[in-house]
Amino acid sequence: MSTDDLITELRLGSIHRVAFVVRGEGRRTLPLYELAIATARFGWRLGIADARYWFITPEPEPLAAVGAGLESEGITFLGSTYADLRPGVVLLDPQGEVLEVDRVVTLSDAEAQSYQDARSRTTASGALSVRSPR
Repeated sequence: MSTDDLITELRLGSIHRVAFVVRGEGRRTLPLYELAIATARFGWRLGIADARYWFITPEPEPLAAVGAGLESEGITFLGSTYADLRPGVVLLDPQGEVLEVDRVVTLSDAEAQSYQDARSRTTASGALSVRSPR
């Protein structure tokens, strides 16, 4: 599934809850932050008021360059958190909470590099993993 598919599903109202998840420490996270902000911003511009977005990462604080963007776009930041992806849910450690989500977006190191390369040329569609947690 591509980012275009994610936006289409949001626009059609077939999904409402999206988690952007950093899978482990030491990864390039800026591309995922940028994607989360761009997705939420696009959703708001389309008038999708009932969508919920989360950014889940082992980092204790959002990156300084984009932290304000998360809040201004209505993205809930869950730092110092490791996500365990299960069918239909994201388990949060150490909180022990469960998020019910429609889509999970992750970005591997290789995908992050592809995203950065593609971003400098044109677009990054296909440079990430968007999936249903079911």
